[in-house]
Amino acid sequence: MKKFFQVFANLKLAIFLLLLIAFFSGLGSIIDQDKSLGFYMKNYNTSFFGIPLWKYFISLELDHIYSAAWFFLLLFVFGLCLLSCTFSQQFPALKFARRYYFYSSPKQFSRLEYKLKASSVLKPQLAYRLNKEEYSLFQKKACFYGYKGLIGRIGPVIVHLSIICILIGSIFGAFQGFNAQEFVPKSEIFHIQNVVKAGNLANISQKAFRVNDFWVNYNSKGSVKQFQSDISVLSGEGCELSRKTISVNNPLLFKGLSLYQTDWGISGIRLQSSGKPFLIKLTVSKILEPSNKLWLSWLPSSFPNKSGVIILFNSARGTADLYYQNKILQNNISTGQNVILPDSSSLKLVEFISSTGVQIKADPGIKFIYLGFAFLIGSSFVSYVSFSEIWFLESTKDIFFGGQTNRAKVKFSLELSKLKKGFQEKTS
Repeated sequence: MKKFFQVFANLKLAIFLLLLIAFFSGLGSIIDQDKSLGFYMKNYNTSFFGIPLWKYFISLELDHIYSAAWFFLLLFVFGLCLLSCTFSQQFPALKFARRYYFYSSPKQFSRLEYKLKASSVLKPQLAYRLNKEEYSLFQKKACFYGYKGLIGRIGPVIVHLSIICILIGSIFGAFQGFNAQEFVPKSEIFHIQNVVKAGNLANISQKAFRVNDFWVNYNSKGSVKQFQSDISVLSGEGCELSRKTISVNNPLLFKGLSLYQTDWGISGIRLQSSGKPFLIKLTVSKILEPSNKLWLSWLPSSFPNKSGVIILFNSARGTADLYYQNKILQNNISTGQNVILPDSSSLKLVEFISSTGVQIKADPGIKFIYLGFAFLIGSSFVSYVSFSEIWFLESTKDIFFGGQTNRAKVKFSLELSKLKKGFQEKTS
């Protein structure tokens, strides 16, 4: 078992897997993901060695890289490499760093970058200064050993564990998370039905939601500034469990579910015609315009000759344009206003039926991801702490003193220069 893990505790293998994961992650941002087969056949029909690109994408699962089995396998093996390295190399190195060991021969000081040879030393003064510099000291007869900054050796361990935590969160999110899009008229109750993407083990919530209200805020020039929805989460008995007004980048969070405000639109209008006691509800069609939203509806006025009124509007602010059969603008109508039609009947615009676009998302692995990034940020600060060691040997003739550090060597040399004051340096 130990040999098995030693195979994966390989730095070159880990770097190769990391580069491979980064490459396919970047490729996934270039190739459109999770689209229909027709989309790929239409947009990726360039031939490569006589075969269209879309066939490569489908056969190699490049159309859904982040949920492909081989991508999860890469993540698993990479995580196994990190675990193997952590337990077989970093933990033993950390344990070894905690051990104190002494230099018993003057030759051992020759390999140190910072060293000093003296004829005498004031031991109490040296010990006091080392304690003041926060060194932990150990003594064995005439040998001394001290170290500080042991927490700096924990940094690499935390980095590995944080990356593993992020990988675990990503895998949980891919298998158990889901993403749904709903377009709901104001005052309607809805359930999660239009699931865009879901993991194999995803549990779609059966909670009910109600759009209590929806409104659009406009700038002084008439452009949309913000759109907001007042949404409630309901229990099976219809009791309100949570309620919040959401807007763009301000979601409603409830027991692992996140409801985001994504879009808005108009699903219909209500009109009042003269001589009819009931309201007329008309559906509308959205006209795709690059720079503006337009909606169109049609109200028949005379069935035999198929004549009618075309209603056109570009916002929910309460105004619409009326066109007749000659396609010339005849009237501009506001909410609550009556206009006379060519057949002498009157028409009143009662209200616009607005709809809100809501994205419902569940990602059970997001907590692991946040925790992993928190550890990763913390480890970056811990890694800046220097791990320093010093040795002292008192022989029959001379006194040897030296030390080493893994970073901040200028600061370490200044510390040693202060300690020299307690030595009587040997000149010969």
